[in-house]
Amino acid sequence: MPPTSSSFTPLNIPSDAVPEWMGSFTISAPPNTDLWRKPPSRDTSTAPILYTALRNPFIAAEVTVSANWELEWDQGGLVIFAGMPPGQIPTTTTAPAIDAPSIVSLTLNDTDSAFPPIQSLPDLSSTPYTHGHTPLPPLITQARPRDPPPPYPQPAPAAKWVKVGLEFCNNACHATSVVANSDGADWSLSALPPHHARRLDLRVKIERIGYALWVWYEDEVLGWKKLREVTWFFWGVDDKAVRVGVYASRPANFGLSIYERRHGGGAGGVVGEGGRNLSVEFEGLEIF
Repeated sequence: MPPTSSSFTPLNIPSDAVPEWMGSFTISAPPNTDLWRKPPSRDTSTAPILYTALRNPFIAAEVTVSANWELEWDQGGLVIFAGMPPGQIPTTTTAPAIDAPSIVSLTLNDTDSAFPPIQSLPDLSSTPYTHGHTPLPPLITQARPRDPPPPYPQPAPAAKWVKVGLEFCNNACHATSVVANSDGADWSLSALPPHHARRLDLRVKIERIGYALWVWYEDEVLGWKKLREVTWFFWGVDDKAVRVGVYASRPANFGLSIYERRHGGGAGGVVGEGGRNLSVEFEGLEIF
């Protein structure tokens, strides 16, 4: 049973473009869109994403992704966030405001001074000096309590996230996965078996086992094959902070050909200032 569309939040997608039925739908990704992270916590979050927050602890999610893969790095699949997705960090996480310390106004009028007068010292210019037997009268000062300095606001930690899907690279489709934490992201490609190499679709799955996130893709002959294990993904993560969804992206950027400019479009997608869009189809989405 696919999840209800009303629970999904669009990111880089118009609100009216959210599909009514999540069992079969399409996401269109313009060129120069991606979900990526480089240190220090430099996020690229322009990829169209549909994600949902879960009422119960996350167990697993899977979907079949397909498209007319054409350009280098065309991709689509599942994505899971431990924390708010990039670009969606709430502004209410800043430290509470600290009242400014009061400022004392000083004037030159002795009768209106806010401090008590300092006792006058005797004139010692005519007093003969004796070897250390005439102590000076102590100065009277008033210690004013100081407020502690305000604490520095702690920056919100960058969300951890993992994406898995199908990616077109070197003129072939590969199973792809990316893992991102506060230090950056890595990228991994896995060649598909020969009997699957010419297919344009792939079913992928993510699954929670303890604190680990296991990433899978389905081989039509051998069944599910483990692609990677992220042992630390759920460590220190509140179940309510987990968000799961699907994404599509076309990181390649290119201009329009003369033919496309004259005819107002190009094959395979919508043409505008960014060029052709990648239409990724999603089938059988399940989230547990």
